[in-house]
Amino acid sequence: MERISRAFLIGTSIAYLAVLFYTYAYFAELSVVKIKLLDNKIQFSNNTLFYTGLIIPIIIVLICVALAIVIKSQPFGPNFYFKNEKARNTLASWARSLAGTFNLFFASLLTVFIFVNNEEGLTQSGYLPLIIVSLLVIFFWVLWLPFILRRNK
Repeated sequence: MERISRAFLIGTSIAYLAVLFYTYAYFAELSVVKIKLLDNKIQFSNNTLFYTGLIIPIIIVLICVALAIVIKSQPFGPNFYFKNEKARNTLASWARSLAGTFNLFFASLLTVFIFVNNEEGLTQSGYLPLIIVSLLVIFFWVLWLPFILRRNK
C-alpha cells in the first residue's frame, strides 16, 4: 500500500505540474486572466496564477506528507494508540495519498481556468463535472478514514 500511495502522489504531482506549465504557457500572451464567476469578474496576471498554483498545492502536499511522516514515526503496541504496524502504515499511506487527491483537484481547477478563458472556439460547457468529481474523490478519501481507524483495534 505504501508503494501505491507514493506512486499515486508522484504521478499526480507530475500530472499537476504538467497542467500548471500548460496553463502558464496557454496564458503567456495574456497579461490578465479573467474568470467570470456568477456575475463577478476576477482578474489577475498570469504570473499570479502560476505562482499561486505552485505555492498553494506545494504547501498542502507538504502538510500531508509531513502528517504521513509523523504517523509513520509513531510507536505501536498494546500500550500505544496504534495497536499494530499495519494500521499505522495504512494511515500513513492514506495521508500521503490524500496529497495526491488534492493534486487532482488543483489540476481540474486549472483545467476549468483554461476552459473558461478559452479563445479558440472550443466548447466552454462541461467543465463543472471535473470539479465535482475531484471534490467527490476528496470527500470519499476523507470518508475512508474511519474505516482505517477501525482496523486499529
